[in-house]
Amino acid sequence: MCTLTYIPLSSTSYLFTSNRDERKSRSSAFAPTIHEKNGVSFIAPIDSQALGTWLGASENSRVVCLLNGGLKAHIPTPPYKHSRGKVVIDSLLAVDIELYLTTYDFNNVEPFTLIVIENKDELSIIQFIWDGQKSYQEFLDPASPHIWSSVTLYNSNQTKKRKEKFLDWLSSSEKNAQEILEVHENLDHEDSSTIGLSMQRPQYCTVSTTQLKVTDQRVDMMYHDRNSTQKDFAHLPLTVYNHES
Repeated sequence: MCTLTYIPLSSTSYLFTSNRDERKSRSSAFAPTIHEKNGVSFIAPIDSQALGTWLGASENSRVVCLLNGGLKAHIPTPPYKHSRGKVVIDSLLAVDIELYLTTYDFNNVEPFTLIVIENKDELSIIQFIWDGQKSYQEFLDPASPHIWSSVTLYNSNQTKKRKEKFLDWLSSSEKNAQEILEVHENLDHEDSSTIGLSMQRPQYCTVSTTQLKVTDQRVDMMYHDRNSTQKDFAHLPLTVYNHES
């Protein structure tokens, strides 16, 4: 997973859009559907090789997305304990996400950045980074838009320029879900005034785009397989929590 954006719509709703950038030789993922494990229902696309996922939403009002890499690009040193995709599923199923993140032994798991959004007492965003040796956790402002770029495919200068360009575009006028999706699906030309977040490199490209519209009552997920051009849709009702007005 390479590029992720979060756009707040209200105090209890938001858009969450991700581009998955992979080697061109990697097989397509399975389209999202409702899964159930340990008594918890969740929706997610499933990687056809490792059988994990990079993005999902559970009925307990939690959305999780993983980007490859921690604080900086790293050299893979397999074999690892398990795939990073298992971390996403475990995070979706955890009763207490903070307890899971602070007590699970991530040693010998490849570095990653995990974004967790919960909408219970109030909307909250956790950014959890595992660099292969140490974890770093931070709470982000849910009232502000955010963009993340994987450190394995974008250097710090590219990440900064993408963030500035995207936030400038976003602030110019109110944007709807379709406009956000189009930006994710437009090619990223670094030196162009046109904004785009998709990748097309000799070995890597954006293989799918997934957009979630999340309210305090349901999640609507749209999954676009960029190789087949097929679009799939999945929906999940959420446990409704009382929010103070």
